[in-house]
Amino acid sequence: MKKENFKNFDLLSPKFERENIQLGLSRVKKALEELNDPCKNIPAIQIIGTNGKGSITAFIENILYTEKKNIGVTTSPHLLDICERIRVNKESISKKNFEGLFKKIENDLSTHKLSPFELILCCALVYFDFKKVDLLIFEAGLGGRLDATTAHNLRPIIAIGNIGLDHIEYLGDSIEKIAKEKVAVIEKNAFVISFRQKAEVEEIIKARAKEVGAKIIWKDSLSDEFVLGLKGNFQKQNAAVAIGVIEALNNLGSNIKERSIREGLKNTKWKGRLEIINFYDKKVLVDSAHNCSAAKALSEERKTWKNHEEGVYWILGVQRSKDIASMMKFLIKKNDHILLVPIPNQTSWRLKDLSNNPEFDYLNIIEFKNIYLAFNYLLELKKWPNCHPVLTGSIFLVAEFIKLANNQKY
Repeated sequence: MKKENFKNFDLLSPKFERENIQLGLSRVKKALEELNDPCKNIPAIQIIGTNGKGSITAFIENILYTEKKNIGVTTSPHLLDICERIRVNKESISKKNFEGLFKKIENDLSTHKLSPFELILCCALVYFDFKKVDLLIFEAGLGGRLDATTAHNLRPIIAIGNIGLDHIEYLGDSIEKIAKEKVAVIEKNAFVISFRQKAEVEEIIKARAKEVGAKIIWKDSLSDEFVLGLKGNFQKQNAAVAIGVIEALNNLGSNIKERSIREGLKNTKWKGRLEIINFYDKKVLVDSAHNCSAAKALSEERKTWKNHEEGVYWILGVQRSKDIASMMKFLIKKNDHILLVPIPNQTSWRLKDLSNNPEFDYLNIIEFKNIYLAFNYLLELKKWPNCHPVLTGSIFLVAEFIKLANNQKY
C-alpha cells in the first residue's frame, strides 16, 4: 500500500477499503505494541458471523447504554459517515478527532503497511483508551481468525451471528471452511453465545469450544413478550444472542438489570435494516440484504407485506462478487419487477452479465444508470405499487439512497 493513498481523508471509501483488504494479525499486533497496547486490559465482546453482526452489536450497545455502562464500540462498514464506526456511549467520534487520530497513526505507523480496517481499529482503541471506557464491543470485519479485531487478546465473550456463505474469495468455498475461520477466535474459558445454526456449523462451534475449553450458551429465538426496536422476525434471533451476552457479562460479575435489557431492546435503532423511508411522499422499504442468507431472511419477511402477491418492484444493486442468481431465487416471485441499478463506486452486476444465463430469461428486468432514474420510472407509473417497492442488495446502495432521500427537494 502506498502512503500517498491516505493523504486525502476522503479516500477512505468503502471501495478503497475493500480493494485493500489484508487479512492477518502480525501487522496490527506490532502496530498496537508500538502504540503502547491501548485498552490492553479492557475486556471485549467480539461479534462474529456472516449476517446479523450489526444488529447484535446494536442490541448489546443499547442495553449497556441503558444500564449506563461506559462502553466503546467499533463496527464496519459504515452507512453514511466513517465516524459511525467508532462510538463511545452511542456518540460517534467527531470528524476532527478522527481525522487527527487517523493521520497521526497512519504517519507514525507507516512502516507496518496497515490496511484501512487495521488503521481504523488502531484509531478506535487509542480513542477508547483516552475515553477510559470499561468495556469494548468489536464487530468483526471478515472472518475471525485473521480479522484485526482478534488482535485484542482479552475477549472473554464471543457472540456468533448466522454463519453462511459469503466472502468465499477470502474465507473458503464451503460453509465448513468459513465456519472454521470464524470460530477460530474462540479461546480458553470464553463464553460463546449463538442461536441454533445449521447442523454442520453447530458441530464446528462445539468442536472448537471443546478443544480450547470454552463454554457455549445456545439461544432460541425470543418470544413475543419482548418488544424490539428493529423490524423483522429474524431479529428475535439476534436479540436472543444479545441477551445471552448480557447473561455472560452478569456471570462475569456485572449486574445488568432486566429493565435495562427490555428497554434497551425496545429502543434499538439500526438504519438501513427493514426501514421504511419516505421518498417524494412515497414509502420505500430498504434493507441491506447483501448475500444469500440475508436474501432468504428478507424473502421470509415478504410474507408479512400487504399485497405482495400482486408483485413487488425490487430496486436491486448487487456487487459482482456476490451470488446474485441464488439471491434472486429467494427474492423474486411471480409478477415481480426488477429495476437493476449499479452500486456507486462498486463493480456491480449488469443486465448484460445476466443475459447469458437462461435462469433469468423469464424475469422482468429493466436496467437503469442510477437509482434516481429507477425511482423516476416508478413515479411515472400510472399508480404507485400497492406493495411498497423494496431497495436492497448492498449496504452501499442503501447508503446512497438514504443520502438521496435526505437531500430530496419538494
